[in-house]
Amino acid sequence: MQKTKDLNPTQFATIAANLLNQGLLEAGRTSAKRIFRELEAGRRITLTKLQMEDGGLTRIDLTLDYQAFQGSINYSAFRDGVLALVARLSDTIREGKGVQIFQAVDDNQQPLPAESFNTRLFAVGGLTVHDGTPNVLMLGVEPSRDQPVVTLQLMYVDPEQFKVGAEPA
Repeated sequence: MQKTKDLNPTQFATIAANLLNQGLLEAGRTSAKRIFRELEAGRRITLTKLQMEDGGLTRIDLTLDYQAFQGSINYSAFRDGVLALVARLSDTIREGKGVQIFQAVDDNQQPLPAESFNTRLFAVGGLTVHDGTPNVLMLGVEPSRDQPVVTLQLMYVDPEQFKVGAEPA
């Protein structure tokens, strides 16, 4: 029987930031570029397997959605985005603010019940600017409903929505 363990968003953001740091930022350039190329091709990467308190293993996978990336994605821009995201997550955690999760809403801007969707999106983004073009990288988390697998989803989002005074879409 599979046991579940709930972590609050700040606890999981701490784990995720550490895994991204170790798996992408502290990894050698050759290894990190290989991972980027796999992610860019739409493949799922296994970052690690974590041993849980009960002795079970949970696989941590990584995906990348760069549809909203402005410009031409390359390893340097991706690495800068991950660095900015990890730095913002770390700062938020260190300041004791708590990491918030965006609430999913329907077409009428009404909150959806948590059980109707599985991905959680941390309300912290890493902003980068290359050649005058801003990009925002965010982190989603999707636990598998039937396997001991958690997918970290790096996703670029439209930076326009973060401009001061921007109207919601």
